Amino acid sequence: MRSAIVCVAGMLAAAPAAFAYSDEARLPFAGKPGELPLEVALRFAKNRLGEDGRFEYATLKAIQTSQPEAFDRAGITLIREGLMDDSVKGVRQRFELSREENVWTLRAVKEDFSCWRGRKGWGLKPCP
Repeated sequence: MRSAIVCVAGMLAAAPAAFAYSDEARLPFAGKPGELPLEVALRFAKNRLGEDGRFEYATLKAIQTSQPEAFDRAGITLIREGLMDDSVKGVRQRFELSREENVWTLRAVKEDFSCWRGRKGWGLKPCP
């Protein structure tokens, strides 16, 4: 019995956290020649934004940032708010992209949550 508990505990410790972004295995995610960073991020995030033309949020905000005169790197932030969820107020995805040979490639993505109750601001753990 004790070895079974240790085995289960070991598997739980090795398992990724429930709040980790599940699409990280798709990285790096290369865009198509001529695509803008926003287009690459939207294509990558499409499965999280809706399905069959339907979506379950009131607003979607997209913000693109880059450093002046360093247009080979960009950040895209997608924020979904007004979700049909009584605990999650919003979901934010932050993408890091770089450009090589006219192709933008998504290198990293982070996802966090804003809650109606409990903690203030954005956090990595799911809302209570």
